[in-house]
Amino acid sequence: MRVFMTRWMAKFVRRAGIAEAALIEAITRAERGLVDADLGGGVIKQRVGRVGQGRSGGYRR
Repeated sequence: MRVFMTRWMAKFVRRAGIAEAALIEAITRAERGLVDADLGGGVIKQRVGRVGQGRSGGYRR
């Protein structure tokens, strides 16, 4: 699977201090079919946990 990050998303990740490991874990979950929402056209929504808050209180992008 090829994964792309837009400039907007890269800027958001950098400013929010989201670790690369958290993004890789979210991608791994998506590859296993564990997605939060399928928006169609090959676009999915996946939660990435905040430090100390987990995925339910985390970022949704």
